[in-house]
Amino acid sequence: MPIHKATRNIFFIRHGESESNVLDLAAGYNYDAPLTEKGRLQAKCLGERFKREGISIDLLFTSKLSRAMETAKILLLSSGHKSVPTKRSVKLNELQIPKWRGKEKSEMMTPDVEASWGKNGKYYTPADGESEYEMQRRFADYIDKEIIFNEAIQKVKKNLNIAIVVHGWALRCYFQSILEYDQSYIKKMAMDNTSISQFQYNKDGWRLIRINDSSHLESIDTKSRRYK
Repeated sequence: MPIHKATRNIFFIRHGESESNVLDLAAGYNYDAPLTEKGRLQAKCLGERFKREGISIDLLFTSKLSRAMETAKILLLSSGHKSVPTKRSVKLNELQIPKWRGKEKSEMMTPDVEASWGKNGKYYTPADGESEYEMQRRFADYIDKEIIFNEAIQKVKKNLNIAIVVHGWALRCYFQSILEYDQSYIKKMAMDNTSISQFQYNKDGWRLIRINDSSHLESIDTKSRRYK
């Protein structure tokens, strides 16, 4: 296990609402859908929450899809951050299925596909794309290389707050590898737009702090008011 002498607070954040979320397109399959106006407002609320809670971001990572990069940009601006070291990588992109890009989910998720996916789980490879397992591994490999096994970060003696702005499906798959829950929960777990899933990593390894926390949206989005 890599030794981090201080705690790394890692905030995994799903991007704001994108056009594909509204149109129910299979955008997650690497189609570069932009944020909606609502998505930009969600990202602004997220940044205001970071500012209100006094969370200063030390390092920032995003995928190379515009909805994640724009969410991260708005997060920084609205939280009062002037400049944060940032890395972007295609290895943090959503599940890639090129033949499904921009198409309706109902058209792609045929009964045969659903049956095969249900039978084979995260090892099923749809169309010309990658399996959930393959996405899980590329995502995990990147996090390991850039954060967990990164010698420069390991040597930092103070606690670090690291924000990773990416995609819902990728996060559910990655969390499955960390928390080791049954893979069937990959599709059952909710992951709201701009939700915060916070983990800590230190000398004792991974620790879950909170998951799918989107309470900062309660004033603008009735769907986030789960108890009313």
